[in-house]
Amino acid sequence: MSQRIILYAALWMLMVGGIEGCATIQPGSSTTLPSSAFFQADPGELKPLQAIAHAQDLRMKNCHKGPACEDAYYTRALVALFENRADAIMVFQELRTAMPNSRYEGATTGWLNLLQDASVSSPHHRALMVQLRHEVLRHLLERPDLTAVRAIKDHERRVAELAR
Repeated sequence: MSQRIILYAALWMLMVGGIEGCATIQPGSSTTLPSSAFFQADPGELKPLQAIAHAQDLRMKNCHKGPACEDAYYTRALVALFENRADAIMVFQELRTAMPNSRYEGATTGWLNLLQDASVSSPHHRALMVQLRHEVLRHLLERPDLTAVRAIKDHERRVAELAR
């Protein structure tokens, strides 16, 4: 009889503990995987972002230091925000380590803090994140020196015209 009481008491404690655990979870909270993108890219933005990423990867391999190298690392890190959070952190850290006094030093520190802040995914910050995403996309996709992106857009426009 006492074993039965102990069993019921243990089950009761597990149930109460489970209910309390579920009740303490805050709505809207979620775990962000390091391999997930910080910003979600729309399907139409993927090809231009991939072209920019490829161009910056090539520039990063061929540069050592200086403004062109700073631009390559910073731009590549911004594109990584749409690919993989951990990669974005890595590229921002590489920029900070390789060129600690770059003109992007403040922005790099800000991005690293933002990427590692768990409270960013709260509903309170959602509107700010949407605005920030648009600013980053505008910076990336409207740069005058990105001829590869323009070529892709022109190609897609021609394909769309031919498909009519």
